[in-house]
Amino acid sequence: LKPRLYKFRVPSPIGRERSERNQRRGHRHRLRMSSFFQSPTMKEMLPFEDRNNQRPMLPEEKASEVVCGLEDSEKTWQTCPYFDDLQYQLAQSYYWSGSFMKDYFFFVANWHPFLGMLLSHPYHPWTKKERFLTFVVSCSITMLPVALFMESFHGGNQAEVVLGQVAIFMGITLPVMLIEVALYWLSIGDIFCKGGCCAQIVGGTKNCCLCVSLFISAICILASLAFIGDHDPYGLIKPFLISRCQSYVTWFPIWFILPCLGFAHCWSMENNALQSALQ
Repeated sequence: LKPRLYKFRVPSPIGRERSERNQRRGHRHRLRMSSFFQSPTMKEMLPFEDRNNQRPMLPEEKASEVVCGLEDSEKTWQTCPYFDDLQYQLAQSYYWSGSFMKDYFFFVANWHPFLGMLLSHPYHPWTKKERFLTFVVSCSITMLPVALFMESFHGGNQAEVVLGQVAIFMGITLPVMLIEVALYWLSIGDIFCKGGCCAQIVGGTKNCCLCVSLFISAICILASLAFIGDHDPYGLIKPFLISRCQSYVTWFPIWFILPCLGFAHCWSMENNALQSALQ
């Protein structure tokens, strides 16, 4: 057997200089990429950024989040370890503090279409801006059937007045309430899919539907003014206010006693589930 001879290649000065230059170039490139991905702008551009610091809320933390209106301290998922779960619970949970009346008032502050514009939780996924847009859309859509109502009903006796109010409720108030519910679930749709392609699709669909709703609202306002014709424009105010008041007042009994979605039923279900888990 012949012994193997290993040849060691000694790099030339030119090759050594080229290798060192490539190492320095790669180091500078890694530094630039590191600073790029750590910049705040890039963090906002990456919806799929690591959210491993998030966890579910504890019962005492959930009870402490029964707040309304505005709040000075800003919470984000970087600073609050349960921020994602907080928004998820705000979108669909009814049980918060364990007190029935306190949770009901909190439910009204977050879910009522008018009071929620002022009293909703600061970090509710249905933001105050989206609530105001929903309010504008619902009021605009209400004006067109009110104008048609003025063309159809001109009664003066009590029976025709009652019939007119029933027609306003069935033909205007209830459909507008359904539209408000649809806009609510559309506004909070992105809370159920965080990051990735799904969030972008849902967010784009939400923005598109809100723009279409505003466009339809503008058309309804113009059509309402056209249908009024020679009538006094102030004649719109009374049936319009009747419809809006009917919607806001009727919301309380409907969303309190409604099966499977009403506050009383869902609060009891969550309470029973918590008591069963503790036993």
